[in-house]
Amino acid sequence: MPPFPFRCRISSEKWGQRIRCFTRNSQGLEHPAAPVYWSRAVAYLQTHYQDPTLTTAQLAQELYASREHLSRAFKECTMESIHNYLIYLRMQHCRKALEEGVSVLNACTESGFPDYSSFLKTFRRLYGITPAEYRAQHRTMVR
Repeated sequence: MPPFPFRCRISSEKWGQRIRCFTRNSQGLEHPAAPVYWSRAVAYLQTHYQDPTLTTAQLAQELYASREHLSRAFKECTMESIHNYLIYLRMQHCRKALEEGVSVLNACTESGFPDYSSFLKTFRRLYGITPAEYRAQHRTMVR
């Protein structure tokens, strides 16, 4: 099963990205508030990812920034879009729920996905199997 692409980049480049972001900032290559927006955005997303109505515009409003500026600053620091990071957080939560035996529908809603159909398509695209197959495989591995 292929790992989620964002997870691979986060784990292997996490510190490198942060260093590049802060280095660019100290060299005046980006807006000085970019690292602040990035860290506040990540903190907010980690707390509110289960809200299915969460949007980049809503996040920008919470951080008192324009949607475009926040998106650009976030991508400069993480090399990922806010949307992709939100999907990553939701998938992490969903996979954990499935591993704990939660039904696929409950895992979907508890993880903040706005609709079941897009959740199924996204899960299958990222992992190559359905959530039910993932749950069954994990149960087999645990026993």
